[in-house]
Amino acid sequence: MREFTCAGTGQRMTRLGVARALGVFTIFGLVGAGFGWHEGAGAQITNRTETLIFVAIIAALVLSFVIMSHPKSARSLGVAYTILEGFVVGVISAAYNALYHGIVEEAVGATFGVALVVWFFYGTGIINVTARLTRIITMAVLGAIIFYGVTLLVMAFGGPDLDGGGGILGIGISLVLAAVAASTFLLDFDRIDKLIASGASHEYESYGAFGLLISFIWLYLEILNILGRLRGGGGSIRR
Repeated sequence: MREFTCAGTGQRMTRLGVARALGVFTIFGLVGAGFGWHEGAGAQITNRTETLIFVAIIAALVLSFVIMSHPKSARSLGVAYTILEGFVVGVISAAYNALYHGIVEEAVGATFGVALVVWFFYGTGIINVTARLTRIITMAVLGAIIFYGVTLLVMAFGGPDLDGGGGILGIGISLVLAAVAASTFLLDFDRIDKLIASGASHEYESYGAFGLLISFIWLYLEILNILGRLRGGGGSIRR
C-alpha cells in the first residue's frame, strides 16, 4: 500500500483524525438535512421535491464514484456529497416524521446503537474481518444494490413495489437490508485500521470518514423504513 504512505515528516492518519473528519461531514450533512426537512415537511412529497431528490441522488452518486477512485478528494468532495445526501435524508425523515411523530429520534438512536455494537464486536476481536468475511459482505452489498436497482426499474415502468409492503415479508426484507448495511461498518473499521497501519497520510482521514458516513446513512434509512413498517405503514413515503 505504498501509495498511501505519507512522505517524510508529513502527518499520519489517526483514528482521532477520522473522528474529526466525520464530525465535519456531520455538520455539513445537518445543514443539507435542514433544507431537506423544509422540503419534506408534509407526508405528501411534491413533484418538485421528487425532482430535487433525484438530482441530489445522481450528483451524490457521481461524487461517490470520484471519491472512491481518488481517495484524497474526499476532503473536499466529501463535503458536497454530505450536503446532497443530507438533503435527501432530510426530506425522507421529515415525511416519515409527519406520519409517525418521533420516529426520526428513534431511528437515529437505533442507528447509533447498532453502529456501537458492531464497533464493540470489531474492537474486541469477537468478529475478525477476514478475506472470506470481506467477500461475503461485498457480495451481500452487491446483492442489495441489484435489489434496489431492480425495484426502482420495475416501479418506473408501473410495476409493483418489490419490497414486500408493510407485512411480515416487507419487514423481513428490510431487516436483511439493515443487517447488510450494519455489516459494512466492519469493512470501514478494517479499512481505516489498515490505512493507519500502513502509515497513510492524514489526507486519508476524510476517506475513512466518508466510508463510515455512507454506512451510517444506509443503516439509518433502513431502520427508519423498519420502524415505519412496524407502525403499520407500507415502509415508504409516496405522493
